[in-house]
Amino acid sequence: MTEPQAVLGGPEPNPNPEQAIVVAGVDDHPLILGGLRLYFAENAPDIRLGAIEPSVTALLERTDGPASVVLLDLLLPTEPDVAHNVARIVATGARVVILTSDSRPGVVRSAIDAGALGLVLKGDPEESVVDAVRAAHANEFSVSSRLAHAMVTDPRAGVRLSERERQLLVLMAQGKPRKLIAKEMGIAVDTLKSFLDRAARKYKEVGHPTAGPGQLVAFALRDGHIDIEPEAT
Repeated sequence: MTEPQAVLGGPEPNPNPEQAIVVAGVDDHPLILGGLRLYFAENAPDIRLGAIEPSVTALLERTDGPASVVLLDLLLPTEPDVAHNVARIVATGARVVILTSDSRPGVVRSAIDAGALGLVLKGDPEESVVDAVRAAHANEFSVSSRLAHAMVTDPRAGVRLSERERQLLVLMAQGKPRKLIAKEMGIAVDTLKSFLDRAARKYKEVGHPTAGPGQLVAFALRDGHIDIEPEAT
Protein backbone atom coordinates (compact mmCIF):
# COMPACT_ATOMS: atom_id res chain seq x y z
CA MET A 1 0.00 0.00 0.00
CA THR A 2 1.25 3.49 -0.83
CA GLU A 3 1.91 5.51 2.29
CA PRO A 4 0.24 8.95 2.47
CA GLN A 5 2.71 11.79 2.01
CA ALA A 6 2.60 14.48 4.66
CA VAL A 7 2.40 18.11 3.68
CA LEU A 8 4.88 20.34 5.50
CA GLY A 9 3.75 23.88 6.18
CA GLY A 10 0.47 23.57 4.29
CA PRO A 11 -1.34 26.14 2.17
CA GLU A 12 -1.36 29.84 2.97
CA PRO A 13 -4.29 31.23 4.99
CA ASN A 14 -7.21 32.82 3.17
CA PRO A 15 -7.12 36.54 4.05
CA ASN A 16 -10.85 37.02 3.41
CA PRO A 17 -12.79 36.40 6.68
CA GLU A 18 -16.04 36.05 4.72
CA GLN A 19 -14.56 32.91 3.13
CA ALA A 20 -13.45 31.36 6.41
CA ILE A 21 -12.99 27.61 6.60
CA VAL A 22 -15.97 26.33 8.58
CA VAL A 23 -14.86 23.62 11.02
CA ALA A 24 -16.87 21.30 13.28
CA GLY A 25 -15.62 19.06 16.07
CA VAL A 26 -16.63 15.66 17.43
CA ASP A 27 -15.33 14.75 20.88
CA ASP A 28 -17.10 13.46 23.98
CA HIS A 29 -14.66 15.55 26.07
CA PRO A 30 -14.86 18.91 24.25
CA LEU A 31 -12.57 20.99 26.48
CA ILE A 32 -9.73 21.07 23.93
CA LEU A 33 -12.14 21.98 21.14
CA GLY A 34 -13.48 24.89 23.18
CA GLY A 35 -9.94 26.17 23.60
CA LEU A 36 -9.30 25.79 19.88
CA ARG A 37 -12.37 27.87 19.10
CA LEU A 38 -10.83 30.79 20.99
CA TYR A 39 -7.41 30.15 19.47
CA PHE A 40 -8.78 30.25 15.93
CA ALA A 41 -10.67 33.48 16.63
CA GLU A 42 -7.53 35.19 17.92
CA ASN A 43 -4.82 33.66 15.73
CA ALA A 44 -6.39 32.16 12.58
CA PRO A 45 -9.28 34.34 11.40
CA ASP A 46 -9.54 32.27 8.21
CA ILE A 47 -10.82 29.34 10.35
CA ARG A 48 -14.10 29.32 12.27
CA LEU A 49 -14.97 26.46 14.64
CA GLY A 50 -18.71 26.15 14.86
CA ALA A 51 -20.54 23.00 15.97
CA ILE A 52 -19.01 20.82 18.69
CA GLU A 53 -20.82 17.52 19.31
CA PRO A 54 -20.12 14.36 21.37
CA SER A 55 -20.88 11.97 18.49
CA VAL A 56 -20.85 11.77 14.72
CA THR A 57 -24.57 11.05 14.76
CA ALA A 58 -25.28 14.25 16.69
CA LEU A 59 -23.16 16.26 14.27
CA LEU A 60 -24.86 14.82 11.20
CA GLU A 61 -28.30 15.54 12.68
CA ARG A 62 -27.61 19.27 12.92
CA THR A 63 -29.40 21.51 10.43
CA ASP A 64 -27.19 24.61 10.60
CA GLY A 65 -25.19 23.82 7.47
CA PRO A 66 -22.28 21.55 6.66
CA ALA A 67 -18.69 22.07 7.77
CA SER A 68 -15.77 22.01 5.38
CA VAL A 69 -13.50 20.21 7.85
CA VAL A 70 -14.37 18.05 10.86
CA LEU A 71 -11.95 17.52 13.76
CA LEU A 72 -12.70 13.96 14.89
CA ASP A 73 -11.59 12.14 18.01
CA LEU A 74 -10.95 8.41 17.65
CA LEU A 75 -12.13 7.53 21.16
CA LEU A 76 -15.91 7.81 21.04
CA PRO A 77 -17.47 5.32 23.51
CA THR A 78 -20.89 5.32 21.85
CA GLU A 79 -19.43 5.07 18.32
CA PRO A 80 -16.29 2.89 18.49
CA ASP A 81 -16.15 1.97 14.77
CA VAL A 82 -13.51 4.47 13.63
CA ALA A 83 -13.63 3.67 9.91
CA HIS A 84 -17.43 3.97 9.89
CA ASN A 85 -17.27 7.33 11.68
CA VAL A 86 -14.83 8.73 9.14
CA ALA A 87 -16.76 7.32 6.19
CA ARG A 88 -20.04 8.86 7.38
CA ILE A 89 -18.45 12.31 7.57
CA VAL A 90 -16.61 11.99 4.26
CA ALA A 91 -19.88 10.99 2.59
CA THR A 92 -21.24 14.47 3.37
CA GLY A 93 -18.40 16.09 1.42
CA ALA A 94 -16.48 17.26 4.51
CA ARG A 95 -12.80 16.54 5.08
CA VAL A 96 -11.75 14.79 8.27
CA VAL A 97 -8.77 15.61 10.47
CA ILE A 98 -8.16 13.20 13.34
CA LEU A 99 -7.51 15.01 16.63
CA THR A 100 -6.82 12.39 19.26
CA SER A 101 -4.72 10.99 22.08
CA ASP A 102 -5.12 7.43 20.76
CA SER A 103 -1.71 6.05 19.75
CA ARG A 104 -2.75 2.64 18.39
CA PRO A 105 -1.38 2.40 14.85
CA GLY A 106 -4.10 0.04 13.62
CA VAL A 107 -6.84 2.46 14.66
CA VAL A 108 -5.06 5.44 13.12
CA ARG A 109 -4.52 3.57 9.85
CA SER A 110 -8.16 2.49 9.67
CA ALA A 111 -9.18 6.16 9.93
CA ILE A 112 -6.81 7.15 7.13
CA ASP A 113 -7.88 4.22 4.95
CA ALA A 114 -11.48 5.41 5.40
CA GLY A 115 -10.59 8.87 4.08
CA ALA A 116 -9.16 11.01 6.91
CA LEU A 117 -6.80 13.67 5.55
CA GLY A 118 -4.81 14.53 8.64
CA LEU A 119 -3.61 13.44 12.05
CA VAL A 120 -2.96 15.78 14.97
CA LEU A 121 -2.19 14.57 18.48
CA LYS A 122 -3.85 16.35 21.37
CA GLY A 123 -0.48 17.15 22.90
CA ASP A 124 0.70 19.01 19.78
CA PRO A 125 0.68 22.83 19.56
CA GLU A 126 -2.45 24.61 18.37
CA GLU A 127 -0.54 25.76 15.27
CA SER A 128 -0.47 22.10 14.18
CA VAL A 129 -4.28 22.03 14.13
CA VAL A 130 -4.36 25.21 12.07
CA ASP A 131 -1.93 23.74 9.52
CA ALA A 132 -3.89 20.47 9.36
CA VAL A 133 -7.23 22.24 8.83
CA ARG A 134 -5.83 24.38 6.03
CA ALA A 135 -4.22 21.35 4.39
CA ALA A 136 -7.39 19.26 4.61
CA HIS A 137 -9.47 22.13 3.21
CA ALA A 138 -7.07 22.12 0.24
CA ASN A 139 -7.54 18.32 -0.01
CA GLU A 140 -3.97 17.66 1.12
CA PHE A 141 -2.80 15.09 3.65
CA SER A 142 -0.78 16.19 6.68
CA VAL A 143 0.56 14.95 10.00
CA SER A 144 1.38 17.18 12.92
CA SER A 145 4.66 15.82 14.26
CA ARG A 146 7.30 13.14 14.01
CA LEU A 147 5.32 11.02 16.48
CA ALA A 148 2.16 11.34 14.40
CA HIS A 149 4.12 10.44 11.26
CA ALA A 150 5.59 7.40 13.03
CA MET A 151 2.08 6.26 13.98
CA VAL A 152 0.84 6.58 10.40
CA THR A 153 3.79 4.70 8.92
CA ASP A 154 4.20 2.07 11.69
CA PRO A 155 4.36 -1.34 9.94
CA ARG A 156 2.04 -2.78 12.59
CA ALA A 157 -0.70 -0.58 11.13
CA GLY A 158 -0.36 -2.52 7.87
CA VAL A 159 -1.42 -5.85 9.39
CA ARG A 160 -4.72 -6.78 7.75
CA LEU A 161 -6.57 -9.32 9.86
CA SER A 162 -9.68 -10.84 8.31
CA GLU A 163 -13.04 -10.49 10.01
CA ARG A 164 -12.90 -14.14 11.13
CA GLU A 165 -9.37 -13.75 12.48
CA ARG A 166 -10.45 -10.69 14.47
CA GLN A 167 -13.52 -12.53 15.74
CA LEU A 168 -11.36 -15.40 16.96
CA LEU A 169 -8.88 -13.11 18.71
CA VAL A 170 -11.67 -11.16 20.41
CA LEU A 171 -13.22 -14.37 21.76
CA MET A 172 -9.80 -15.50 22.97
CA ALA A 173 -9.24 -12.11 24.62
CA GLN A 174 -12.53 -12.63 26.46
CA GLY A 175 -11.04 -15.80 27.94
CA LYS A 176 -13.41 -18.25 26.29
CA PRO A 177 -12.25 -21.87 25.86
CA ARG A 178 -11.50 -23.11 22.36
CA LYS A 179 -14.42 -25.51 22.20
CA LEU A 180 -16.85 -22.70 22.98
CA ILE A 181 -15.10 -20.38 20.50
CA ALA A 182 -15.38 -23.01 17.76
CA LYS A 183 -19.07 -23.45 18.53
CA GLU A 184 -19.74 -19.70 18.41
CA MET A 185 -17.84 -19.37 15.12
CA GLY A 186 -19.49 -22.46 13.64
CA ILE A 187 -16.21 -24.21 12.82
CA ALA A 188 -14.23 -27.22 14.00
CA VAL A 189 -11.79 -26.80 16.87
CA ASP A 190 -8.94 -27.86 14.56
CA THR A 191 -9.82 -25.02 12.18
CA LEU A 192 -9.00 -22.45 14.86
CA LYS A 193 -5.32 -23.23 14.42
CA SER A 194 -5.53 -22.32 10.73
CA PHE A 195 -6.89 -18.87 11.59
CA LEU A 196 -4.21 -18.36 14.23
CA ASP A 197 -1.46 -19.46 11.85
CA ARG A 198 -2.63 -16.98 9.20
CA ALA A 199 -2.74 -14.15 11.73
CA ALA A 200 0.74 -15.06 12.96
CA ARG A 201 2.09 -14.99 9.39
CA LYS A 202 0.67 -11.52 8.86
CA TYR A 203 2.48 -10.23 11.93
CA LYS A 204 5.66 -12.00 10.88
CA GLU A 205 5.49 -10.20 7.51
CA VAL A 206 5.80 -6.83 9.30
CA GLY A 207 8.78 -7.90 11.37
CA HIS A 208 7.34 -9.66 14.40
CA PRO A 209 8.85 -13.00 15.36
CA THR A 210 6.63 -16.06 15.38
CA ALA A 211 3.85 -15.38 17.88
CA GLY A 212 1.87 -17.80 20.00
CA PRO A 213 -1.90 -17.42 20.51
CA GLY A 214 -1.55 -15.34 23.67
CA GLN A 215 0.96 -13.03 22.01
CA LEU A 216 -1.30 -12.59 18.99
CA VAL A 217 -4.15 -11.47 21.23
CA ALA A 218 -1.83 -9.02 23.01
CA PHE A 219 -0.47 -7.66 19.72
CA ALA A 220 -3.93 -7.19 18.22
CA LEU A 221 -5.22 -5.40 21.33
CA ARG A 222 -2.13 -3.20 21.60
CA ASP A 223 -2.22 -2.18 17.95
CA GLY A 224 -5.96 -1.52 17.83
CA HIS A 225 -6.89 -4.31 15.41
CA ILE A 226 -9.35 -5.67 17.97
CA ASP A 227 -11.07 -4.24 21.00
CA ILE A 228 -13.09 -5.60 23.90
CA GLU A 229 -16.27 -3.94 25.07
CA PRO A 230 -16.16 -3.10 28.80
CA GLU A 231 -18.37 -5.26 30.98
CA ALA A 232 -21.63 -3.69 32.07
CA THR A 233 -21.70 -2.57 35.70
